[in-house]
Amino acid sequence: MEKIKNLSEFEYGALKEIGNIGIGNSAISLSRLVNSLVCTRVIDTKFGLIENIPKIAGFSESPVLGTLMRIKDDLNGYILVFFSENSAESLYLTLSGEKASRDLTDPINLSLIEEVSHILARTYVTSLAKFLKLNISISAPYVTYDMSDSIFNSAVTEMSYIADFALILDAEFLIKEKKINGNILILLDPESLNHLLEKISTMVDQNS
Repeated sequence: MEKIKNLSEFEYGALKEIGNIGIGNSAISLSRLVNSLVCTRVIDTKFGLIENIPKIAGFSESPVLGTLMRIKDDLNGYILVFFSENSAESLYLTLSGEKASRDLTDPINLSLIEEVSHILARTYVTSLAKFLKLNISISAPYVTYDMSDSIFNSAVTEMSYIADFALILDAEFLIKEKKINGNILILLDPESLNHLLEKISTMVDQNS
């Protein structure tokens, strides 16, 4: 794991570029939902130790809408998408076109957030697979309304605490001239994380 603490500028750049491509590609699918232009981008990319993730990701003391999906095949772990209450409400109103917000736990609202989160995760994983020549898929999404750390800890527990680090993508969406923020967390088991970094190192060697 010493490798992850000393990522080069190129390696960080590669991770951010993969994120930008993946999240950027999600704009096409999101545009179909609203029949309007959608712009998406990754503001920041960070790695952190599992125990530091709540602080690094800025977990709120308020509940969030979080969607969990399992990463399978060449890489194993979880991908989580978080929207704060305000972001989830703005996202729902912007995408649905309704004037008044539904309760965040309303099935229609949950379904919409789940669909958006699945689009984000799927396009990110697809870009990661193509960029690094990996075979990766994700499971069906599961959305829940809970505290950020509770959702995060559930994923860590499912992995039997074998994840040491998490990758954090801070994303921004411009939908109908309204900015909405979300967080995407990728947790991989140690073997998968090493495999990912080895693939990126190969890119470094090819570009050196």
